[in-house]
Amino acid sequence: MLAGGNPFVTLDKQAVIGGLRAIGSRDPDVLRAKKLAMIRSLRPPKLLGGGLLLLGVALSRTIAGLTAGLPVVLAGVWLWWRGARNVAAVEAGYSEFVKSPTG
Repeated sequence: MLAGGNPFVTLDKQAVIGGLRAIGSRDPDVLRAKKLAMIRSLRPPKLLGGGLLLLGVALSRTIAGLTAGLPVVLAGVWLWWRGARNVAAVEAGYSEFVKSPTG
């Protein structure tokens, strides 16, 4: 896991490459296991965002619920988007690290 195990951190490609480089191995199975562990640690905010999105939509079905539902929908969209962006960063960092020359 990156960033001390905090699943709510925002990742970039360089952080992923640094995490893969820290393994000290270029074995494809080890790298793939690390990539999957990174993605697994990023699933909670994406799942929470999807759940909040559904909850907000359900709350927004009434006029009274709209005041509570709209912020919940926005928080859900933001969390889901951030989780999806982090997963994309892991994929991009992994593919760049694998394609880089051994050295």
